[in-house]
Amino acid sequence: CAQPSSNALTLRVSPSGAERVSDAPPWTLTAVAASEVVRRPLQLYLENNVSDQHFLTAAVSRFSKWCADGWLEVVMGGGSAMGADIAARSAEVVGRWRSFFLFDSDRLHPDELVPGWIPSRQDDCQGYKFECLCADIPAERWHRLERRSIENYLPAVVLRPINRRALDALVDPAVGAMAQFYNMKQGLTGDGVSPHDPNKAARAARSKGFWTGLPASTIADLEGGFGKHISNAFSNVPHNHPWSAEVIAEMQALSNALQGAM
Repeated sequence: CAQPSSNALTLRVSPSGAERVSDAPPWTLTAVAASEVVRRPLQLYLENNVSDQHFLTAAVSRFSKWCADGWLEVVMGGGSAMGADIAARSAEVVGRWRSFFLFDSDRLHPDELVPGWIPSRQDDCQGYKFECLCADIPAERWHRLERRSIENYLPAVVLRPINRRALDALVDPAVGAMAQFYNMKQGLTGDGVSPHDPNKAARAARSKGFWTGLPASTIADLEGGFGKHISNAFSNVPHNHPWSAEVIAEMQALSNALQGAM
């Protein structure tokens, strides 16, 4: 408890302590066993260890230093494969406490964030699946983003040169909070909203008709999105970018959770 917090583990060192961790904390261990636990870096599982690192570097001020100092070890979760990693770490006595999972919400509408929401069988939600698996690990060892994806946190300053018309449509007051659930890579076309794709009817329905209720010109501007490689734009976010209060609050909560876990 060198830095006591609500997330900190209690570990006591004793000559008569256990020689290996075999149960839940608090732990009383020998010096050798304690050293193995303390020196083990926190493994941060990301859906994409390149784009997600760019995102965290831009949005969490101390992230780069934690990685450089060896406190954090970034692990490639591999998108949908992260589910297997969550299940594997939950079965490890120490691993479940020395792992942290960060993933997109994959929600398409604010109502899908309410407690008890369940996706339809016709169109699942990867973020929801990860949440269910995280029920088997400590609550302080994972974070589901509030927005649909990391790309929904990209600031206007880097989006404007890529697709000004789409950006202007997204920041229109008529769109409001739904911008946080927009398909940044493929736009409304990617979700089968516009042009209408009968093969993606279930996915399009998740936005509850919001997008199709906008003016035709706005819908046209939002059809294309910003491209499949838009996450690379995080590397262009200016140093000390003035993030919104909402983003700052979420990233501070994430930062506190990571620090407590480390």
